Order: sequence, then C-alpha cells, then structure tokens
Amino acid sequence: MGGSYLKRNLDALGLDGRLFLIGFQGGNVTEINLSTIFAKRLTIQAAGLRTRSKENKEQIISDVLKNVWPAFEEGNVKPIIHTSLPLSQAAEAHRLMESSTHIGKILLTV
Repeated sequence: MGGSYLKRNLDALGLDGRLFLIGFQGGNVTEINLSTIFAKRLTIQAAGLRTRSKENKEQIISDVLKNVWPAFEEGNVKPIIHTSLPLSQAAEAHRLMESSTHIGKILLTV
C-alpha cells in the first residue's frame, strides 16, 4: 500500500523488519518519522512494474508461478479473509473497503 498506510506498516514491523512496497493504492506522498526506521533497523524496498519491459514482466510471472504459487497450492500460504458477503451487498463491501478498517480480503459470493 502507498503513502496513507506507510506509518501503520512501519509501526507493525518488529526489530530488523522488512517492508516491500509494490504499489501506491494509498497515495504516493507521505511524511514519516525517520527515527522509527533507525530505531528498529528497518529495511524498505520498492519495485514498480509499469517501467519494466514486457520480457521482464514475463520473467517475473514465470518466477512467481515456479517459486511462489506452489506454496498456495500446497496450503502453506493462505489469504486472510476478512468477510464474505453476497453479491447483493456489493455496496456494503465497497463501503467497508473504502473505510480501510478491514484486514484481509473482502469476498463477494454469487
């Protein structure tokens, strides 16, 4: 997540924690207290896909399918589900998502 979530993400990290940013959904401008980063010895990395070549994106997909996807298939990694709502409550799902008070996925069932 982007700027609006950065402080929360940094606060959630423990000593020698690592944060990897992959998007700006929460905005691309923020202000942080650098003391948190130094005190916890944090590492922050970021990677964007927009500026990468088609070939590089294809390699990333291939690597994820080979090295990450099996962990999902084997059940070693599972998504966090916050709630599951019927499609008729899509407006409520949007309100919940916009409130940013949830942790995990908001599912709509058909």
